[in-house]
Amino acid sequence: MVTFNYSPEGKEFTATFAGRLDTMAVQKLSEIVQVNLPESPGTSGDKIIFDLKDVEYISSSFIRICVSIAKQAGTGKFSIVHSQPLIKKTFKISGLDELLNVS
Repeated sequence: MVTFNYSPEGKEFTATFAGRLDTMAVQKLSEIVQVNLPESPGTSGDKIIFDLKDVEYISSSFIRICVSIAKQAGTGKFSIVHSQPLIKKTFKISGLDELLNVS
């Protein structure tokens, strides 16, 4: 459901998600993601990337996690990549597509 990868040379932390990120799945993922994030992402200079290539659905709970982590990381240090058109539209409708750097 989620895998983590850290690239020290690029200072990039990538979390790759798969499947449906509905409320039940996100409740389990929330703690896992927080535990695996770099310590103090906003001060370490690390970029945090959420790869949603294999995600078919997101709930508002997942959006809440994204906003929380984006705030911790700081301006320009968080992005969401490879999102499906419907998921990209969900972020756009919520007005968070630019804040979260969704592509």
